[in-house]
Amino acid sequence: MTTRITCVYDEGSQPNTSLIGAKGTSLLVDTGDKKILFNVGLRDRYLSHNMDFLDIDPESIDAVVISQSNPTASSAINGLLKRRENPIDVYCPEGLYGERTFLSRSPGITVENRSKVVFHPVGSWQEIVPGIETTPFYKDIRGYGETFMVVTDGAKVAILSGRCSCYPDALIADVKDHTGRDVKAFIGPVCLEKRKKPVAAAYADMLRDIPDLYVNHCVGRDGIVNLRVNLGLEAVKDFYVGDVYTLN
Repeated sequence: MTTRITCVYDEGSQPNTSLIGAKGTSLLVDTGDKKILFNVGLRDRYLSHNMDFLDIDPESIDAVVISQSNPTASSAINGLLKRRENPIDVYCPEGLYGERTFLSRSPGITVENRSKVVFHPVGSWQEIVPGIETTPFYKDIRGYGETFMVVTDGAKVAILSGRCSCYPDALIADVKDHTGRDVKAFIGPVCLEKRKKPVAAAYADMLRDIPDLYVNHCVGRDGIVNLRVNLGLEAVKDFYVGDVYTLN
């Protein structure tokens, strides 16, 4: 089996294409048998546009996993649902998609789309489909929690991030213990944009032994630059909209 991970939504996009780069994140995991969308980005129309350009049929998605309550990960859900006829399993923090009110920050799901969703809570080790799991919540110093996605293909393991505002050492150790394998790839954002350089150095030390680092830009370029200062230019690769990583 060969698993492909495609960037569908990010601040950066492939040059010389009509792919749209915008604040937010979404990654598509294709195992060959199943397709799981990890986060959906911020804007409906951008998600739909990029999916069309990448020839991703909304009906082909088997499940959606939302890692956190941040709108940049969760708000574009209607862009996917409105183009589907069949219901879909959505794994997300409990209560995330409540009724939208004037005072609420809930991303909301429109009335016509609500019947297309079967909700499942995240926050524990949970198999979505064979080879794809969610982790428990990992919290940063402010108490903000998020779940990560773990993708296993044979002896290879990848961690997918939606934000990574927590120090990743406990996450990496838990993934190794849970899977019995070393982590080959870390793919997605690291929330280092407004952090001080010593924090980036600490992140770099925790990520140093992972061979493949593909970092998204949705949390800003400064954090990526600071990682490269510590790990080297070639060690930290971009992962723009349209980029594909093969886990094999």
